[in-house]
Amino acid sequence: MKKILVLSMATTLIILLSANFVLASPDKSSTPTSLLTLAFSFKPVSLGYKHQLFDNVYAAGNLEYHSTNTDLEFRAGTEYLIPRKILIFRLYGGGGVQFSRNEGYQYPYIVLGTNFFGLFYEVIHPMKGNMEPRYRFGVNLKF
Repeated sequence: MKKILVLSMATTLIILLSANFVLASPDKSSTPTSLLTLAFSFKPVSLGYKHQLFDNVYAAGNLEYHSTNTDLEFRAGTEYLIPRKILIFRLYGGGGVQFSRNEGYQYPYIVLGTNFFGLFYEVIHPMKGNMEPRYRFGVNLKF
């Protein structure tokens, strides 16, 4: 029940923030075709890649290395980039599945994030009971 509530609140927030009076004018030229992300501030260190499939829809992949249990996790999914900026932020949301080198398939997840000034911040919420969300902050390279 709690996860359905979180998902419905996130969907409502995205719809409300898509209203024209909140958003800045669209800037189609700034939509990148590929993004390379490097997160280093929160443990673990991660490297990600996003490639544009359609307008504002990206295929996303991410690798995280956990030194405490020597595990490598891979996340694969899709993300939707809201086509307009909200102040200085470009918000996005999506979901996918996570695989672990040690444990195999683990669980699906949802992600909410923002891009700003060449940086990014993400909250990854596992869709599995009793698991805390993960946070990532780092550099976002567009090409």
